Amino acid sequence: MDRKVSHTTKQKRKRSLIVKSSLWALAAICLIIGFRMMIKPTIERSAFQCASVEIGTVEASVPASGTVLPEYEEVFNSPIQSRILSVALSLGSKVHPGDTILSLDTKETESNLRKLIDELKLKKNNISKLELQLEKELIDLRTSEEIKKLYVDHKEALLKEEEYLLKIGGGTKENVKQARLDLDIARIELKQIQQKLNNRQKSMNTDLLGLNYEISIQQNKVNELQYKIEKSTLRADKSGVITFIDDHAGKNVSDGQMLVKIADLQSFEVQAHISDQHANKLKIGGAVLIRINENTDIRGSIKSISPSVDLNSIQFIVGLNTQDAALLRPNLKVDVFVLTSLRKNVLRIPNGAFYNGGHKQQVFVLKDDKLIKRSLGFGESNADWVEVVSGLKEGEEIVTSKLRKYGQKEEISVKNQ
Repeated sequence: MDRKVSHTTKQKRKRSLIVKSSLWALAAICLIIGFRMMIKPTIERSAFQCASVEIGTVEASVPASGTVLPEYEEVFNSPIQSRILSVALSLGSKVHPGDTILSLDTKETESNLRKLIDELKLKKNNISKLELQLEKELIDLRTSEEIKKLYVDHKEALLKEEEYLLKIGGGTKENVKQARLDLDIARIELKQIQQKLNNRQKSMNTDLLGLNYEISIQQNKVNELQYKIEKSTLRADKSGVITFIDDHAGKNVSDGQMLVKIADLQSFEVQAHISDQHANKLKIGGAVLIRINENTDIRGSIKSISPSVDLNSIQFIVGLNTQDAALLRPNLKVDVFVLTSLRKNVLRIPNGAFYNGGHKQQVFVLKDDKLIKRSLGFGESNADWVEVVSGLKEGEEIVTSKLRKYGQKEEISVKNQ
């Protein structure tokens, strides 16, 4: 007869099964780890690159981006609203001072100029008429003034005569009083005429001044339009090369529209942008390295720095120490490095994929037929070199390639083919 298994017995059997399973799993893990430890990783020599530690100079720098621009560039805009009449030169043409590049149609502008000149003549004629009219009025007022002066003199004489007659008994007080009143009236009338003359002279000067202002403004308009007509035939002011030209004959253009650019392709500068995080690294006269291509660097110095920040970057202009016209081209994109310090006679290694920018880093060092992980201390750096401050000696070789799959290994065997 079967007996029922107790709950306690079941629990004991279950625990025993779990313990046995755990021990088997642990044994399997230990076996795998032991097996892996017994087998050392191996890498072929062709799978990675190395660089030797050497003694040299490291110029610390911060990166920026730049564009090569002509140091001198002249822009010609349309002086009038017109249409392109003819084009004498094409894009890339060399020009010399006085060379005709492009001509605009000036018929409508010349018609407007003739109208302005006619209006100017009319204004000058009007001012002549006004001067004659005002002069006539002044003459009439001066004549009236002289007549009134004579009248006042006459009244003064009559007053003296009546006063004398009264003194000798041949006159009356009423006659003296009347003569004095007539003299006072005459003097007031003279003063009135003199004030009117003075006011008219001031008014005349004001009127003439206003008309002269109008004539001056009109003359300026005439001069400006004459200048624009003259500039409607675009001529080079300096020697250079045409880097832009609107060569569509017959095309309508607006006043101020760009038509031609002329640049001196013998003299260049670089317009650069750098992150505002490096603003403290910029200074007028600061040294800069311009990388034209993999094999060509040009040195320069900072000429100017923009006082404003645009999209988290600061613009600055770099003057070049040498002008290599064979390599430099307008709008050429270049790498720019603002040099911050100079380290001479230090251990250095070529900058590569292995370097993550930190001051402490683990790398693989090639020794005999093994790659051995070693902790290094780094100092200054630039795009080409990294300064080694600890962990390496001159002549040792380190792996400059990234070995991601071996990141946890302390030692790797190298298989030479």
